[in-house]
Amino acid sequence: MCRLSCLAVLVGIFCLGMPSFAADSAWTTIRGRIVLDGDVPEPASVDVTRDEEYCGEFGLMDQSLLVHPENNGLRNVAIYLRAKEEVPVHPSYAEPKSVPAKLDNVRCEFVPRMACLRTGQVWQVTSSDPIAHNVAVYARRNDPFSEVIPRGQALEKSFSRVESQPVRIDCSIHAWMRAYIIITDHPYSAVTDKDGRFEIAHVPRGSWTFRFWHERPGYLRAVKQGTQSRTLKSGSWELDLAEDILDLGDVTVESGMFTE
Repeated sequence: MCRLSCLAVLVGIFCLGMPSFAADSAWTTIRGRIVLDGDVPEPASVDVTRDEEYCGEFGLMDQSLLVHPENNGLRNVAIYLRAKEEVPVHPSYAEPKSVPAKLDNVRCEFVPRMACLRTGQVWQVTSSDPIAHNVAVYARRNDPFSEVIPRGQALEKSFSRVESQPVRIDCSIHAWMRAYIIITDHPYSAVTDKDGRFEIAHVPRGSWTFRFWHERPGYLRAVKQGTQSRTLKSGSWELDLAEDILDLGDVTVESGMFTE
């Protein structure tokens, strides 16, 4: 009898000690769409001042503000979870080092313009162009560097520290080239697509702070969700995750924030 009672106590202790995020019901998928409200300036053409014979053929345009002409979706908004404590990670996510993040140089532009990267993950920089390109990384908490991309090879790097904002990347040879990487120690970040849509799957339940950032204004200072306006301090929006899906719907930002 005692043996059974002791076993029951041990089972109870073990169950109480199990992390709540182990169950499938303990995760939420966040989705939404960032929409620009107001007049959108026409993108300016790029002044090609280097390798004109090659880069000048592509009719390059300024990529710093990309808005869908039909639905006003805002591209390249960074959305990422910021927390001081360790964030539980869903087992479906691969180990950071197993799948490299990539940046290519294509027709005198960085592709993609913005990407997500986890600490410890391999970052591969390549060039599909026949001309020389450089990658200058203006990290704050990690060591900044500037290196020429070797012909026919990938330049491989990794970052050990989280960055509070997306890190700017330039090509020192071609002044108009720019990109950004979001460096986190978890997989809960996203970049809006051409329609302004984003989705972050398997976020642990609870109350978490997400930051919203765009290269033009930096942190988004204010948004409108339906009829409700929100002021975002340092781009921060605290989201309560209690269901399987949290659909923010269309989140509107005023165009004046991007043209100041």
